[in-house]
Amino acid sequence: MLAFTLAACAGATSTLGPEPLVAWRHDRLVFEEPSDWRLRGPVGTVCVTGDDRVGKSTLLGLWARNLTNEEFEFPVGHSRSSHTKGLWSAILPDQATGLDFHLNLCDSQGLKQVAELPQWRLFASNVLVPQVLVYMLINVVQTDQLRDLARMAHQFQKLGRSKLLRFGGLSPHLVVLVREESDLDGEGQDGRNLTSHLEQVLQSPGYAEDKALIRQVFQTREAWSLEELPLEARRALREGNFAADSAKRWRASGEAALKQVLSALQRKALVLPQGPELWEWYRSVLETVNSEEELSLERLIGHSERLDLVRQRRRLMQDWYGRGLVILAGLAVLSAFSSSISLCVDIAAWLAWVLLSVCFLGASPLLRTPLSGLAQKLCEQFSEGSEVWMKMVCLEVSSQGAAVIIASLLGALSYPLITAQLRCLMGHLPLPAQLSRSFVMLLLLLAALCLSLLQEAAGGTSARSAPQILAACVLATAAISATVDIAQQGLHFYIAERDQSVAALEASAEWKQHYRRHARDDAIWRYRLASSWQTWSRLLEACGLLTWSWLIYPQWDVILAVGAIANLADLSFSLLRWLKRCMPGDDVQSWLDSLEDTDSEDAPAEEACKEPQILPETADEARLRMEIEEMRREAWQGSAPRKAKFRPWS
Repeated sequence: MLAFTLAACAGATSTLGPEPLVAWRHDRLVFEEPSDWRLRGPVGTVCVTGDDRVGKSTLLGLWARNLTNEEFEFPVGHSRSSHTKGLWSAILPDQATGLDFHLNLCDSQGLKQVAELPQWRLFASNVLVPQVLVYMLINVVQTDQLRDLARMAHQFQKLGRSKLLRFGGLSPHLVVLVREESDLDGEGQDGRNLTSHLEQVLQSPGYAEDKALIRQVFQTREAWSLEELPLEARRALREGNFAADSAKRWRASGEAALKQVLSALQRKALVLPQGPELWEWYRSVLETVNSEEELSLERLIGHSERLDLVRQRRRLMQDWYGRGLVILAGLAVLSAFSSSISLCVDIAAWLAWVLLSVCFLGASPLLRTPLSGLAQKLCEQFSEGSEVWMKMVCLEVSSQGAAVIIASLLGALSYPLITAQLRCLMGHLPLPAQLSRSFVMLLLLLAALCLSLLQEAAGGTSARSAPQILAACVLATAAISATVDIAQQGLHFYIAERDQSVAALEASAEWKQHYRRHARDDAIWRYRLASSWQTWSRLLEACGLLTWSWLIYPQWDVILAVGAIANLADLSFSLLRWLKRCMPGDDVQSWLDSLEDTDSEDAPAEEACKEPQILPETADEARLRMEIEEMRREAWQGSAPRKAKFRPWS
């Protein structure tokens, strides 16, 4: 399984796609997640939109070839009708481009050949999905083109001024790309930057409301020119010859625009979504643009703020994971030289292990926070019209918060279980007790490092749900087995229900008075008491891993795989022990089975209740008893009385 994942990630240096990720179903946009795309790490998205037949797909093909040096192109139509439907995407891996993130090139369908409602939805998707939006025009930035842009952005008018200020976190960087089809004066190499011209048009009189909306929706913007494509160059590009001399000026201007796009993405590097998060963001955006609710866009803004908080905490946990490793290494060295503080060191190591667990699971890129999750809906209902603190609490409602709770539980429970096994193994080695404790902590440190390296190498993802379902079955079986063990250990609680004399004794005032000052383990039937903390730990650990598998479904990662393997090994050993007990050859059990059962159920009731016969004491037995009593009295008087400490059997 791990080899399959490593092989899949090793082959992720080539471009993924292009494929249609967003398609039309009637007049609604639906997301179609590719089953064989596995991504880990941040993904920057740039969408190119505009009218039909302005060269959007051709420009994206140039950018992909420039970044990867591969033969690559988006499907291009050569007729008057729109060839691209919905949104197509291609992922350029960071290993192929040399960037700090994967690059998602998004090719949009032309905006002018669809009906009004689908047009609004398509344009809103182009605005909300990417971090950079490229809007292509022809010749000059004109007022009517800006009016078209404002008309398509009318959905954002539903937001008030205060909400538009919050929209800044979602607002993409706008790059207006003007495709030159005329030989204009003064537009040489130095005239490619048309930002001042764009701002001049936006500040000019006329249609002030539309222009103000554009400034509010696209809070950062710039404009550049794209050189003309002569007929000879267009024919060369149709044949896939992007290196034709006739397309040299167009190619240079396209590369200059790409440089600006990448620079804008670098400025947004801290808010880029991780691989699985990107697909969840697609779903959230499409759910918003397809919705007819008044507050759908406002809900998406709140969701984006929650995701920003999740990303900030993920970076914090990634930093603290390394610090946790250093702390655990220092405690391992300290335990080798300080036996007097071994208990304090052990508690500190336990806390460090819990910290590592929280940082490892809390920073997992597989965690997804849906827009319309059950917890989010309930939180929105309770926080509507409530105080600010309630809204702050709602920001914490995410899968990452649940992962932190689960990680704390798993870390707290797994430390004593793992250290107990490791100390048992170390007991077979001729080592001093101090070095044994130190080696146990070093082995924990090594395990944490190996898990981190495996997660990094394997990418931590798999699009197939079969391994995850198999692991969930193993964990569910382990949880059931632990529950059965706990039920068997607790059978002595039912004695009072089956014996009326015991029930009457427990109800007496003397009983309650006694056990206000003494432990309940002092009861005689509890002499058979067995420690149950390990069984409870197994149960809670299996339940925690089951919850983790639900949080990352249908993905699976190293933690889930290691947990399933460990529980499978524990179940196998338990099965072997049970089979060994069932096998013949146990002399003690054979002797017990050979004894006659004197408690016959067929015996008369009066005989069963008959008191046993008291035999008379002989003179020799009385004399021996008195001698023993005298010896006991002399021994008691010759030594100070000591309070005996009762220890129940383990």
